[in-house]
Amino acid sequence: RSFPLKQAFHLPVYVYGRPNMYFLTGNMYVEGKIKRGMIKFNCTAIGAPNNMSMQTDLLNQGKIIFHGGGFIGTGNKIRVSHNGILEFGEDFKIADQVNVGCYSKIKIGSHARVAHRCQILDSNYHYVANLNKRIIPQWKKTISIGDYCWLGNSSTITGGVTLPNYSIVGSNSLVNKDFSSIPIGSIIAGVPSKYIASGFRRVFNKKYEIETDKYYSDNPNGLYIIDDKIYPEYISTI
Repeated sequence: RSFPLKQAFHLPVYVYGRPNMYFLTGNMYVEGKIKRGMIKFNCTAIGAPNNMSMQTDLLNQGKIIFHGGGFIGTGNKIRVSHNGILEFGEDFKIADQVNVGCYSKIKIGSHARVAHRCQILDSNYHYVANLNKRIIPQWKKTISIGDYCWLGNSSTITGGVTLPNYSIVGSNSLVNKDFSSIPIGSIIAGVPSKYIASGFRRVFNKKYEIETDKYYSDNPNGLYIIDDKIYPEYISTI
């Protein structure tokens, strides 16, 4: 119903449980190669703080674009309003109990990770009149979350935010301004959030993660030193 017939024929989305589909008047489509079951929707993840008794809600009156496969967990609220565009990069992952409200445009980059209980909201949902200045400001602004970004649990991203690639957002942070000028691989955190430091990468590389974990199993009081030959992209490769 949502995808073009030529794409729907390949069954690109596998739906788990019984999610609530309130509106499907909008469109969805895949840009790029299509594979059967490439997108997991309302799916549980082993070890994650999910709750399958909480189904994901989908309200799509706009447009949802997938640039590759990805994962959407349980208990999420995803709303794309009229003229809204929600865009997912390749290998994205949305954990559980995440609230996404898209009234203009939200872009979530490739390999981005959104932890449980986060909020990504590009609008205030209501106009607020400033009687001192006699104005009513715009109530929605676009959001752009770069590739390989990691949003810590219970963080909130509001309209007008841009996060460079490899950004790490600390848990419980409120990100309410544009961070496009900070270096890639930076940590931001706080309420409201601020730039903390740069030169960081989440260890996405599974082989390297296992190697690091083994080191600390053998040396619980040690400190793992990164070899000079190891480059940042290797650490971040999924």
